[in-house]
Amino acid sequence: MANQNGPIIDMTRNGEFIDPPKPSLGTIAARLAAFGVLLLVAAVAFWMALFIIPVLLVMGVAGYFILRHQLKRGGYVVTRRF
Repeated sequence: MANQNGPIIDMTRNGEFIDPPKPSLGTIAARLAAFGVLLLVAAVAFWMALFIIPVLLVMGVAGYFILRHQLKRGGYVVTRRF
């Protein structure tokens, strides 16, 4: 088994470093398109959260007051069982 003393450095016999292959134009375009789609999905999720959270808060407050009003009128009977 080889002894690993550090990172492996790819070099030629002349002592020059081996450069990794450069990505093609199609690969770069595909990565940019994927990043754009992910950014679009994140932006849509953010805007939906910004619009839905206030609506849910208003609905919760309205539901609370409607329930209190109906409890005062005797519409609901609340019993606690412990």
